[in-house]
Amino acid sequence: MNAPLTDSPPTPVQDLAGLLARAPLLHEDGVGRLVSWALSDQGLKFIDSTVQGEWATLETGEGVSTLLFGLKGARHICITPNSLVIERINEFAAGHSISMDRVHFEVSPSDDLLPSLKLPDLDLVLIDGCHGFPVPYIDWYYTAGALKIGGLLDDTQLWTVDVLRRFLLDEPEWESRGLVGPRTALFAKTAAVNPKEWVHQPYVVEMTVALSGDRRSPMRKVLSKGKAVVTRGLGHG
Repeated sequence: MNAPLTDSPPTPVQDLAGLLARAPLLHEDGVGRLVSWALSDQGLKFIDSTVQGEWATLETGEGVSTLLFGLKGARHICITPNSLVIERINEFAAGHSISMDRVHFEVSPSDDLLPSLKLPDLDLVLIDGCHGFPVPYIDWYYTAGALKIGGLLDDTQLWTVDVLRRFLLDEPEWESRGLVGPRTALFAKTAAVNPKEWVHQPYVVEMTVALSGDRRSPMRKVLSKGKAVVTRGLGHG
């Protein structure tokens, strides 16, 4: 169980090692038992080694990562509908001298909130909230424009998140930095992201060709401003 709020002095957690050692139980499983559904240790270590105190960050979802953003002193936005978990996060933070002064909670499903939320320029986004279709895509779409540097996609073992990962691998505005741990993908944004038609999205073209079942389909080449755009799957007989 998490340390309760008492009159006794808090037991400080000063770094990620201390946070991992205490493994706060913030979520509930299907039968109501407290569990720790956390970003992988590798993902948390990446945040710990990368995020600076002056950064502005955002996550969809909540958990140990939220406490870590608090430890790092980032100006952090946490979007989650799970008010009970927020209470546990704040209770754990208060019991372990973790300042949450710069963490702002938006208590709402991200797909309801993000379309109307005015975001600051963001240095890092962690997408790790609802993984059901189409929420990961909504989270990415409405945060991509504000993102300055890079983003993390967690739970790539799930189909919804893996499709988004595969899509971004082929987009010229995004550069893959590989996996951080077994299931968390890291991408760096390299150019402004603007809406574009499907014929200018290589992964969509490739999957559309595959769906047609005709490997000789002329859709393997689509014209963009007079130049042939060749999809990633060309040449694989």
